[in-house]
Amino acid sequence: MNDLEANWISIIENIDPALKKNITNFSDYLTEQGSEIPQKYKELILMACSAAIHHAPGVRQRGYEAMHHGATDKEIMEALALASLTTGLGTLSSGIDSMREQFTMPSSDI
Repeated sequence: MNDLEANWISIIENIDPALKKNITNFSDYLTEQGSEIPQKYKELILMACSAAIHHAPGVRQRGYEAMHHGATDKEIMEALALASLTTGLGTLSSGIDSMREQFTMPSSDI
């Protein structure tokens, strides 16, 4: 979580702790419950959405989670490319840049 994210969450928590709890519960419900969509795909979808709005911390967090749940570099790249179909190639570029350190390619190639 970055400083900006922590700031808005802590502001909500300070002003309305019940709202913060409900936001957390809703997020946990959507991302952690068993459902028809496997966890790897949930994370790829969330990563692509984060890329579409150019939210680098979200791309990194969700990309890392997708990899943790078995996503390959190629699946990450494909999800970022699909997001760019609706938002432009800037999404692909910024998404790749956000995930640069997570890819398994040797650092000299990146």
